[in-house]
Amino acid sequence: MQRLICFGDSITQGHIGSAYVECLATALPDVEVINAGIDGDTTLNLARRIDSDVIARQPSLVSIMVGLNDFGTAYGERLSRAYYRTLKKVPIAIDIPTFETLYSGLITRLQRAQIPVVLMTPTTLGEVPDTPGQMILDGYVHVIHTLAMRWHVPVIDVRSAFVQAMRTNPRPGPEYHLWMVPLDRWRISRGSSYQSIAQRRGFDLLVDGVHLSAQGAELVAQTALPTLRQLLQITASTRQ
Repeated sequence: MQRLICFGDSITQGHIGSAYVECLATALPDVEVINAGIDGDTTLNLARRIDSDVIARQPSLVSIMVGLNDFGTAYGERLSRAYYRTLKKVPIAIDIPTFETLYSGLITRLQRAQIPVVLMTPTTLGEVPDTPGQMILDGYVHVIHTLAMRWHVPVIDVRSAFVQAMRTNPRPGPEYHLWMVPLDRWRISRGSSYQSIAQRRGFDLLVDGVHLSAQGAELVAQTALPTLRQLLQITASTRQ
């Protein structure tokens, strides 16, 4: 059986909001889909666990989606930056040049292990395009495209799918704050749901300005599936 490892942060883990990895697993019933996302992870955190969580499992294919937390270490509010320094043990601000260096290291290690990799661009910060934060995030996205060309690896442009959706239907919901995560969990414990929270805030693709709603998770999956199916077919044929 083919094995796909989805490597990333909370967007991949899907414990906050909805999980696109679950959508992939449903759409790929003949593939073992492993969720290797961890809340709050940056490229530095992925580098620390790539051997145990990816290389040791010898997947047929690994996808990487990361970048929103890297943005947060450099450009997030004070509480967010303190969270990364203390709880996530990220002592540096991962600005765009540092992001490129760390991400390049991930690709290098996978290629040395002869594990096929596909890069996935990050989603969005809020549902309004062309804000200052979105423009900075696009700098991280540009790095991913540059690395894909440099290392001759495929890239799934999730970011473009989200930007297109936002331009069609911009949703000026509230700005994301770290404290929204435990507050939403408390609301859910009282009978609410992420979907109702998203609707109350005026979001469509997100629940809190960062994490995915059911519609957002489905958009990621539908954007990724054509490329993933093609790559998994290629790896299957090379192993025969």
